[in-house]
Amino acid sequence: MKGIRSILRRGEEAPRSEPERQPERCLSCGANLEGSRLYERFRVCHACGFHFHLTAQERLATLLDLGTFHEDDRAVSAIDPLSFPGSKRYSYRSRVIQEQRRTRLTEAAVTGRGAIGGHDVVVGVVDFAFLGGSIGVAAGERLARAFERAASRRLPVVLVCSTSGTRMQEGLLALMQGPRIAVAIERHREQGLPYLCVLTDPTTGSAYSGFINLADVLVAEPNALVGYAALRALEESAKNGLPEGAHTSEAHLQRGLIDAVVARPQLRDTLAGLLDLLDRQNGANAGQGARPGHVHHTPRPAWQQVQLSRHEKRPTAREFIARMTTAFFELHGDRSGTDDPAIVAGIGALDGEAAVFVGQVRPHGGEQSGLIGPAGFRKAERAIRLGSRLGLPVVTLVDTAGADPSLAAEEAGQGAASAGCMAAMLSAASPTVAVITGEGNSEAAMAMAAADRVLMLDNAVYEVVRPEDAAAVLEGGPAEVAERLRLTSHDCLRLGIVDHTVPEPGEGAHTDHAEAAALLRRALVRELARLRRMRPKRRLEARYARYRETGSTRGWLRGRIERRWAHLQDRLGGMFDRLRGRAFGRRGDYADEGGIPV
Repeated sequence: MKGIRSILRRGEEAPRSEPERQPERCLSCGANLEGSRLYERFRVCHACGFHFHLTAQERLATLLDLGTFHEDDRAVSAIDPLSFPGSKRYSYRSRVIQEQRRTRLTEAAVTGRGAIGGHDVVVGVVDFAFLGGSIGVAAGERLARAFERAASRRLPVVLVCSTSGTRMQEGLLALMQGPRIAVAIERHREQGLPYLCVLTDPTTGSAYSGFINLADVLVAEPNALVGYAALRALEESAKNGLPEGAHTSEAHLQRGLIDAVVARPQLRDTLAGLLDLLDRQNGANAGQGARPGHVHHTPRPAWQQVQLSRHEKRPTAREFIARMTTAFFELHGDRSGTDDPAIVAGIGALDGEAAVFVGQVRPHGGEQSGLIGPAGFRKAERAIRLGSRLGLPVVTLVDTAGADPSLAAEEAGQGAASAGCMAAMLSAASPTVAVITGEGNSEAAMAMAAADRVLMLDNAVYEVVRPEDAAAVLEGGPAEVAERLRLTSHDCLRLGIVDHTVPEPGEGAHTDHAEAAALLRRALVRELARLRRMRPKRRLEARYARYRETGSTRGWLRGRIERRWAHLQDRLGGMFDRLRGRAFGRRGDYADEGGIPV
């Protein structure tokens, strides 16, 4: 490798007028970059990892397969649509022409077609070198056309952005490029096609708050300046100064505002892996021949199964996902400013097929650990709706002590978030499978278990309320109440709440995590194969009927007879109790508790 220029032949040639950049010292740490292969190939400092700016052509060269780039819409331009006033030397029109000559670009946005890891994509790059990467009429039209072209050819879109926002010299015409691009994105989304966006330093302004945050997956380079407001505006508004690391890609990841921070040398492989996962043609017939065998239920008391479902060494949802999938890309947060660790969500490969996984991560050993807050439900809803839109099956793993009952969670919209998550499960257009892997407690479990098929691990429990909490209200201890609540996997199967149980190895899943995950993986592949064979309309009708008919009720005549008979039984029972009480009172002076004369 002799630098980025030697690999630019993958796409369009670099600007011949631009002088060859000589290795210098790192702008961040001062390290000597002479002879650094990492710097020559990716413009990344080998000592501290500082990422230098890449031109649009260099960016395309590092991301796309060799020789696959073909630029579209290079002729689309709109020089000075408002005839913006200014001196002849410093007019907006003159400045645009100067930028075109300097960068050899005709606009800030470069769009076209290419391939990443063998996957055909429509690609776009917004280059900060051209007027700060600001979006004007021409750039907006190019990006809108890119999404329309991707929709017509059924291709994913990969967009790399380095932008300062709206180009003020084009006035309201520039501002209206936001909805212009957004409406094209919506048409692309309606086709069930993915849109991936890479944020580089800097990415701010209306572009960030507009078309960038409409992406299905947001990835950023390390230490990139990312956010709506410019750094100067934030510093002016902060009375005590900005905290260290604020407004960076790492801070956004921590808040669940983006999904990953990926260094430039790994960026191409990361995008290729994501495109592999989102290729719905993979494994379309996986596991169709699988048939369920006879499942042997463990004859354990209900309270013992409750204890096993909470075992400190029981596998968590994150462990199950890691062992069942061959690749997994995690999604972070719902872009509202919080990333709840009680929920893990992402896209994974299950037996050769991509699926969206949503898991309730409950660290075992603490009875109330892993409570789910509003941000957790919203993250789950985001993942479920993404799977529905892209046509990917959704698998939820349920194991929780419940929803967070705190005042802070209540005021943050706990009820609406939980309801929205359940509604997303019930309305998902793609197949859905829920698995109760541990203790599924109350509304938090219900919100993510309203699926086409519901499975339970053999020692899992599904509760309306925790037995010890119920025992504080009802008669009897936790063990007795647990039996009466009918919360075991066997009880749920008899009640028709779940469709199948999944066996566990040895004395429970905690004894062999690998085998437990293998048994669950086989069950999931079998159920997903069954659902794929159903026509979508029939599957959705079956889902409606399943939840519409949960629990038995009676018609008008039969219901009236049943109610009258129940009231009669209650009266007769009360009368017999009173008669027994009188008889006992007459003998009370000479009989012990068993009615034996003393």
